[in-house]
Amino acid sequence: MLYDNPAARLKAILERCMEIPSGQPCRASWEHVLGVTPNDTSEFFEKLGKVMELPKRTHSLLSTHFPHQTNNAGLWKDPIEAAFMAQQLNGQWATFTSAINPYCIPQLGLIADLLHSKVSAKTIRDDELAGVIAGFKELRELIEESSLSEQLKHYLLQEIGELLNAVRDYKIAGAIPILKQAESMVGHTLLDAEYSSFLTSHELGKRLLDNLNAAAALLTVAVSLPQLSQAFRTLLSG
Repeated sequence: MLYDNPAARLKAILERCMEIPSGQPCRASWEHVLGVTPNDTSEFFEKLGKVMELPKRTHSLLSTHFPHQTNNAGLWKDPIEAAFMAQQLNGQWATFTSAINPYCIPQLGLIADLLHSKVSAKTIRDDELAGVIAGFKELRELIEESSLSEQLKHYLLQEIGELLNAVRDYKIAGAIPILKQAESMVGHTLLDAEYSSFLTSHELGKRLLDNLNAAAALLTVAVSLPQLSQAFRTLLSG
């Protein structure tokens, strides 16, 4: 089963890119598109790197599921990768956008539609995404103020922070990092008895499970609330 549609994400990113005037600064334009904190170099290159992976990931999935459609890669993949190579981060936005030909976005739209027939992941609306983020941020604040042990509190704050980063990067990296982090947090019950007890017996633990399940239910039909909950119950009874 396929849970990812990098073509749809790349198309949406390029559409936002093409809305920016070509005379704008290149790096500032990317910061706007990617939602990066201005002048945060590590975050900037981390997110830009994820975007640069999308053409390769799209082509790989296309080769697997629709190999007869890869012949048109020269119309979209090559120009996009050439644009990444040609851009001058200290120059104008045109150093990137001028290489994006008129075929790139329409071709990605066609590919996204093809992959959608294989994809079980759903697209989250902006308001739904904001709701997920707000829920985990509120939970993180409650955990910080709680009387939980310092060791458990440190683990929870760290893992929720990782999950929030994955949710914020959804439009770039997609659903898989969020689902993997959610499953990792559920699976950690095998290694940590205190954490397992927290999830089943503490009000904040039950709320964490509810938030994880709600996020998963938004992202996909196949790996959703019932399956995550069942996996958790299996771990406890095993």
